[in-house]
Amino acid sequence: MLTMTLLSSLRIDAPIQPASRIRLMFYLLLASALLILAALASLALWQYVLILIVSAAALSYLALSRPILLHLSQPPLNKSIYQHWQLLMRSSRGDNLWQAELIAISSYSWVICFKFIVKEPYQRPLAVAIFRDQVSAEQWRKLSILANSVSAKTT
Repeated sequence: MLTMTLLSSLRIDAPIQPASRIRLMFYLLLASALLILAALASLALWQYVLILIVSAAALSYLALSRPILLHLSQPPLNKSIYQHWQLLMRSSRGDNLWQAELIAISSYSWVICFKFIVKEPYQRPLAVAIFRDQVSAEQWRKLSILANSVSAKTT
């Protein structure tokens, strides 16, 4: 009962910064590990060049095609916590408001991962990771409470 009272009184309306230092550090650590593994593999020069070209092309495609979350809004308090989420997304077509259903939330120390099914503008699954430095301390607290409450309810 306390969980339902907590969830019904919690209201999330969070602006999300597109850039994250934590995400950048994660990607740099991953790239460093791959570079070390490539150096240990003793490949020919042309193979290193080929790996570099394919990696740059894949990263460019992913960076340009991935929609970026700019704002996350919870449904009205009289609605289900899982339905009617509003996501302000930046894509190649500009900034658009998407409507989605919440499927799952996973909470970790530095990141909270949301899984949605987008209903509008077109139906598709969407996974979003919000790092701690992308939101204010107050919004991080609210997102953490939501994640812990929803995951406790579903397990």
